[in-house]
Amino acid sequence: MARLVRLTDALSALALALLLGVVAGSVATRALYDATGGSVNLLVPGAIELAGLALSLMVFAALPGAALRGLARVDILLERLPLRLSRPLSRLWDLALAAAAGLLAWLLVGRATVELRAGHLSQDLGWLLWPFTAFAAMAALLLMLAALWRCLRQSGAEGGGAGRGGAERGDAP
Repeated sequence: MARLVRLTDALSALALALLLGVVAGSVATRALYDATGGSVNLLVPGAIELAGLALSLMVFAALPGAALRGLARVDILLERLPLRLSRPLSRLWDLALAAAAGLLAWLLVGRATVELRAGHLSQDLGWLLWPFTAFAAMAALLLMLAALWRCLRQSGAEGGGAGRGGAERGDAP
């Protein structure tokens, strides 16, 4: 699991670099186009589509690692509860996240199957869409597994859910 998460984190970083490069290049070529009154046209067709695909890859690739490291959440309620209540609620949160991620993965697999069978292509670049959707489904599945793993690994040594509350408040396990 850790190896897969490192891989998806690296892919997320590459997608971010691609996104930044496409946006910066698009802005620069647009400025050059405007400055020359249209005589120098270096605009990249499909740049907006490529930026959108890079953004979706970046977000989905980052989700499993974010779940393992602890997603941002507001613990207003959990911090005020004793450990005997906060731990089960934190586990319930992780289970709800796992269920939502599993549902998302299932829906994305269905969508990728439709795109594969129909041969759906991106509008500007003409790229097959199913590999991007299938990757998103795989990332959602990893998110589900990460949430389940977090739920199962919570112990008395960690305190409340996600490493917050509980032991940090000085409550007895």
